[in-house]
Amino acid sequence: MRFMLTIMLCLATAAGALAADRAVTVAPIDGPLLAIDQAAPNGVCVYGNDNAVAYAITDWIWGQESYATVFNAPQVACGCTGGFTIEQVHFFMNFRADDVPATFNVSVDFRQTVVDGASGCPVPDLVICESPVYEVSITNAGLYDIALPMGPCACAFFGFDYAVAINFPDAFPETMRPDAVTDEAPTGCVSYNDYGTGWTDTFTFGFPGELIMYADVACCEPPVPTEDSSWGDVKSLFR
Repeated sequence: MRFMLTIMLCLATAAGALAADRAVTVAPIDGPLLAIDQAAPNGVCVYGNDNAVAYAITDWIWGQESYATVFNAPQVACGCTGGFTIEQVHFFMNFRADDVPATFNVSVDFRQTVVDGASGCPVPDLVICESPVYEVSITNAGLYDIALPMGPCACAFFGFDYAVAINFPDAFPETMRPDAVTDEAPTGCVSYNDYGTGWTDTFTFGFPGELIMYADVACCEPPVPTEDSSWGDVKSLFR
């Protein structure tokens, strides 16, 4: 038991040091947008942050971590009569010449949110549905839209806060440190990074904007009528 406890403490310490070891270095970014698109679904609208690209947070993504964006889901944005489902998640990454060639495993998921008592912000919480693990290969340097299909997913209700996340299960080699990509409007309570110690708002790191990350959304019919549904009723559908 002591041996196991020592291992757990070491792992927690290493995870905590991950963010401390990374410095927020900001560089303007431009150039053509390349795409890794596994499915190219035809969603009816977009939820999340699809603002124009502004900055690269250089050498930020080390793997063995997750990133998420939180969004509210207004019905009027999509024009659906029932509910909505997540078809695909987009996450922008910038690869420099010394990052490629690169091959890594990655998955995406759709989550409930919970209000953080300290900040009052909605933060990612329990997973509603998740994709399989994909293998992505990058051969050339550049700015990439990593677009990954979700697979079968629940029909969600409009009017609540949700999150989509991207997960890098494996640590990246030291020769591969791709950049996170943001817009130029840091608002807080939107973009999150979990490197093993829970979700942290990237605003607190000093990011100059919010992560470029969003979901393609399609219409669907909810499993029960939405009238007079409480948030507790909605959450029970995803258990």
